[in-house]
Formats: sequence, structure tokens, C-alpha cells
Amino acid sequence: MSTFNSSGVFTLMTRRTQKDTAYAFNDSDIIASYDLDMDVWHPNREKMALIAGEILPFKRSESLRILDLGVGSGYLSYKMIEMFPNASLIAVDAAALMIDHAKQRLEAHLGQITFKAMTFQELPEKEKNLSGIDAAVSAFALHHLSRDEKLRLFQFVYSILKPNGWFINCDIFQSVAPVFETLFRHQQYIGVRERTRSMKNHEKSLDQISSEYTAKEKRDGDNLMTVTEDMEILSEAGFQMVECIWKEYRESVYGGIK
Repeated sequence: MSTFNSSGVFTLMTRRTQKDTAYAFNDSDIIASYDLDMDVWHPNREKMALIAGEILPFKRSESLRILDLGVGSGYLSYKMIEMFPNASLIAVDAAALMIDHAKQRLEAHLGQITFKAMTFQELPEKEKNLSGIDAAVSAFALHHLSRDEKLRLFQFVYSILKPNGWFINCDIFQSVAPVFETLFRHQQYIGVRERTRSMKNHEKSLDQISSEYTAKEKRDGDNLMTVTEDMEILSEAGFQMVECIWKEYRESVYGGIK
């Protein structure tokens, strides 16, 4: 895996499998602080989840079938049910402990959700009979995949969507050039410092935050691509209409229509 460090130097990082990533998230300490940490590191996640729901051109009363790729703590699934209360969801995650955590958030809606504990690599084979999906959504999960893994997953998603079905991905991405990556990461670290102070009542330097974020990327098995690269893979998978819907620094929401 390749990335830029905080000084804009292009470096290589060891590629991990999603199984490794699942094990990283099957940690009770990580799960206990997961949502607070996400609010510190990714304050736009609520806005991104709302955009994902608002852009879907369905009536709020429809009985949709929605696939959530990487359910995590259940944040995006919860937002989908808020916006589409009659929807049924299929929630996939490789980390069994994370699914248990998601069930707590989604306790009032468990009758609407089917949970699948499997990796994205396993999904196309294990769920090859799945069909009739109105929309597939994902938040902060697919950046762990290689290009080939992502293409295979997108092809599977395309195959299970209804005609005119939608795919929406909310995620973090690598910038197109080191100068932008350095600037965007610096802005992100400033925000993390402020939110660490206000939300955790703790002081950290920018250097400390940079080091912690680099360690987090390695632990989580991040494999960042640019938004353009992701959208090209989506087109290659068969999606005819692909668009970047929203972007701020290193975070973006993009999608495609079958």
C-alpha cells in the first residue's frame, strides 16, 4: 500500500488483508471508544450519512431493501432507518464484536435487519443468490480494500441491485498530489486537536496526532485511493452514471446508478 507521510514524502506501507482488519476491530477497547473516536477523527460522518440518505430518490415510506457494507457500530444503518423507516437492511461486517456493538445501537430495529459476519472478499461467494437490492451504502469501510478487491465487490453490488438501483459510498481518500495530502492532513489534525480538547478534555500536539494517525492507518489496514480512482473502478464494474456528490478535504461521498 502506498501513501504520503505528513511531510509529503511518498512511502510504502505493508498491505493487510481484511481478515487482519477484522481482527483489529475485534478488540473490546477499540469498540468501547469507537464512536467517540470517529466523532473526533471524522466529524463530517453525520453530514455524510445524511447526504447518502437524502440523495437516494426513494419515497420515505417505501419498503426498500438496503445493503450496508461495513456496518461497524451501526451508525449508517441507523440513519438509513431514520430516513426510510419501512426499509429492511442487510448489514455486513467482518468483525463479530463490532456487529454485537451495532446490535445495541439498533436494538429497536432488529426485526428489520439481517446481520452477516463475513469479509467483503467472502461476500460475493457466500451471498451469490442475493438479489433485489434497492440501494447499497457504505461508510468508512471500503478504504481497506485493494483495487482488485474493490472491483470484485463493486461488480457484485452491481449484480444484486435492481435496475436503477443506487450505490453510495462515504469514505476517506488519498489526495491526488503530495502538496494537497500534506495540506489536508494538516487541517484534519488541527480539527482533531480541537475536538480532542473539547470532547475528551485532553491536550495533544499536532506531531502526536500525526504519529497516532499513522499508527491507526497501519493498525486498521488502510489502503487509500483517490476519489477519482474509486469512481473509475465503479464505472469499470458496470455503473453507467457515477458522480462525486460531496467532498471536503480527504473525505467524500460518491455514488453510481445501475
